[in-house]
Amino acid sequence: MKLLLVDDHPLFGVGFAHALTHARPDFEVQTALSLAEGVARASQCAPDIVLIDYRLGGEDGLEGLRLFGARHPLVSRLMISGDEEPALAARARAAGAAGFIGKSRSVAHIAAALDEVAAGGESFDVLTSRTGLPVASLTPRQLEVLLLVAQGRQNKQIAAELAIAERTVKLHITALLDTMDARNRTHLLVQARRAGLLLEPR
Repeated sequence: MKLLLVDDHPLFGVGFAHALTHARPDFEVQTALSLAEGVARASQCAPDIVLIDYRLGGEDGLEGLRLFGARHPLVSRLMISGDEEPALAARARAAGAAGFIGKSRSVAHIAAALDEVAAGGESFDVLTSRTGLPVASLTPRQLEVLLLVAQGRQNKQIAAELAIAERTVKLHITALLDTMDARNRTHLLVQARRAGLLLEPR
C-alpha cells in the first residue's frame, strides 16, 4: 500500500514512516512538508492514501483535505492530528476525510485504520459519542449542515453555500434532529456539543 504523509515536522515524518514500514513491510511511505509539495508528490507517486496533519505551520489541514479531494479525487484522505477531539474529527469528515487518526495511537491501530480505509471503509473511532448517540452514522453532508447551523445560518443561506436545494437542507436537518434526538435547532446544538461534535462557545 502506497501512503503519502503531509506533515511539516520532518522528524515526525521520518519516525512515522520507519515505525509503520517496520511493522508492515507491505506499506510504502512517502513524505511531504507542505500541501503544495504533497500535491506534487501525489502526482508522482500515485498514493493509495494521503494522511494530512491538521496543523501544517501556516496552512490549514482541513483545507488540505479539500485541496487533495479536488486535485486527486480517487485518492483516499485521512486527517492525522495531536488534537484528538470529536469536533475536529467531525470537521475532517465534513471536509472529505475517510478517517481521523490521533498521533497518540499505536502503530497497530494506525495500520488497522489504514487497512479499513484501503478496503473502502472509514475509520472515525474518535467519533464514538460521549452521549451514546450514533454520531458516527452522520454523513459528511449532514456534518457540513450541522456546522453551518452552529454558525447561525438559515436554511436558505445553507442551501446557497452548499449549492443544494433548500428542501434538501430541510431533509438533512430532519435527519440530524432524529439522529441527535433533538427537539429543535437549539436543542440540536446542545446535543451536538454534548456529543463533542462542536467546540464549546468561548
